[in-house]
Amino acid sequence: MPALLYHRPFNCSLAVLIGAAEAGVEINTDLVVDTKSKALESGGSLMAINPLGQVSTMQLENGELLTETSACLIWVQSQSTTSFHVSHDDPRYFQMLRWLGFVATELHKQALRIIYYSEATDKVKDNFRSLVPARLALLDNHLESRDYMLGQDFTAADAYLTWFLLHAERAKVWYPGYANLEAYRDRVMARPVVARVIDADRAAMAQ
Repeated sequence: MPALLYHRPFNCSLAVLIGAAEAGVEINTDLVVDTKSKALESGGSLMAINPLGQVSTMQLENGELLTETSACLIWVQSQSTTSFHVSHDDPRYFQMLRWLGFVATELHKQALRIIYYSEATDKVKDNFRSLVPARLALLDNHLESRDYMLGQDFTAADAYLTWFLLHAERAKVWYPGYANLEAYRDRVMARPVVARVIDADRAAMAQ
């Protein structure tokens, strides 16, 4: 039986779905249908599985539990037999870990998490928004000679960054003038698999 991902549409678990689809790795999903109670489409609550009630949460085939989007993406890529897979002895492996950590800490938790936190004041949100341009500039410079984060192949690092870019404009942390990053955003959003997964989440949200 495939691994099971507990997923809330457009939350960070979407990065795992994008990764799995690009990797050719089959996973099942159980939707979190209420953000307050953490009620699941299948019945019960995510709180009974992950006491923090957060996605990404994944139940592996052997019964083990994985949390954290970066860990789930590393597992997904380890199961892939396509170019999405980066082996442990590949020089790119630790670069993949580097960029997964960067998106998780510098973009996801430091920017989006605060901006979407309803109790945060506008001043607090703007203070965190002010941190983002330096991070976008770093990405823009990195992408000057690369199609994707590790070179020519779409990998786990790209799946996570794609999710961030999907939210960046809405969260008011997208700024013009980063030509390489803008081209990258257009490139990843135009990938048929990425578009299909995002469209499926839109359909789930509309239900």
